[in-house]
Amino acid sequence: MAAMQSTGPRERMTQWWQLRSRVERLLIAVVGGAAIAALAWLVVWQPMQRDTERLVRQIATQRSALANARLQADDIASLSRNPAAATPHDARAELDAMLAQQGLKAASVDRVDNDRLRVSFDAIGFDSLLKLVATLQRDARLRAVDLASTARVEPGQVRAELVLAQ
Repeated sequence: MAAMQSTGPRERMTQWWQLRSRVERLLIAVVGGAAIAALAWLVVWQPMQRDTERLVRQIATQRSALANARLQADDIASLSRNPAAATPHDARAELDAMLAQQGLKAASVDRVDNDRLRVSFDAIGFDSLLKLVATLQRDARLRAVDLASTARVEPGQVRAELVLAQ
């Protein structure tokens, strides 16, 4: 029996390649090239295309945000150049008018200091409370700086205490 030589993977691959006919070699090279091209398309080209499209959308969004920020900066600059003249108003009278307009009755209204009022409600609908706070801020220029509410047994009702500032 002839002595068997140990061959490495490279020699075996070379021997296998040499045993193939010219047409088989050409076919294997074409199929291998197509497989490499498909793999490159899936692994490299597709992710690059997706990232490019995402970045284009991101740029458009960021440009819009930048334009909006510039407009707001211009508005802020114009407001600081032309400060609104402070018109004195009676916060308590405006609060009473808003409460009467919305049909609400406060348990107590106390003045905390020159600019703040503390208003307490034993029972008020949560929706009514939110509407009152929004209306006070919009119409009476009174904003809530502190609000504490506790749920009551009745659904939708809370006990609320809020501090309003001018």
